[in-house]
Amino acid sequence: MTATAAAGPSAAPCIVLAGGLGTRLRGTLGDVPKCLAPVGARSFLDIQLNALLAAGVDEVVLSLGHQAEQVVAAVKAGPARRSLRWVVEPSLLGTGGAIAHVMDVLGLDEALVANGDTYLDGDISAMLVPLDIGGGEFFRMALVQVPDRTRFGGVDVDGHGRVRGFLEKGRHDGGAINAGLYRLARQALPAARNGAYSLEAEVLPGLVRAGAVRAVSVAGSFTDIGVPEDYRRFCAEHAA
Repeated sequence: MTATAAAGPSAAPCIVLAGGLGTRLRGTLGDVPKCLAPVGARSFLDIQLNALLAAGVDEVVLSLGHQAEQVVAAVKAGPARRSLRWVVEPSLLGTGGAIAHVMDVLGLDEALVANGDTYLDGDISAMLVPLDIGGGEFFRMALVQVPDRTRFGGVDVDGHGRVRGFLEKGRHDGGAINAGLYRLARQALPAARNGAYSLEAEVLPGLVRAGAVRAVSVAGSFTDIGVPEDYRRFCAEHAA
């Protein structure tokens, strides 16, 4: 893990979840970690890091697991970034376990979290504002509007910006979807649980029932490169 200066009092590092197996892209990428998927002369990770730092994120922490050594080697060989460090999972921990592991290792009370295979092009300044813990906000989710939610499912939000639930995949309508960018407090994750668990399946439903999840809309485009056709589209748009 590289050394870095501490973030400011109102800032929170952004944990990029880059330790997954990338099974959906394995036939396209071969033995290359998904976050290092080539996009022209650059990697997807390089493009994502540049976007996060340009958007106002002060510090990025890579949560690494599968093929971590390849990612570390690529980061060391790439542009020097004092605002970047990484934590390697002792074993595959799932999204929830990986986030908890990084927050515990670094002593973080609050963090942004970005999926390592999604790209959100838009103003994320609302995600950089600290959570309203006193008002019961322990989790904030960025949403983006898409014309067809068939593959993504949807997010149901009330008039006060509180998430009420999630809509199943297969809907052929437009609307808000989860954009793969979160801000959460350590209290949102199980305090005494160790090992692998899913943020989406095992943590979020309970937080939603407790009224602890709020949403902000981001005006911009969203890409999930974990699907080969979207990866190829992303390459066509960003390979220059």
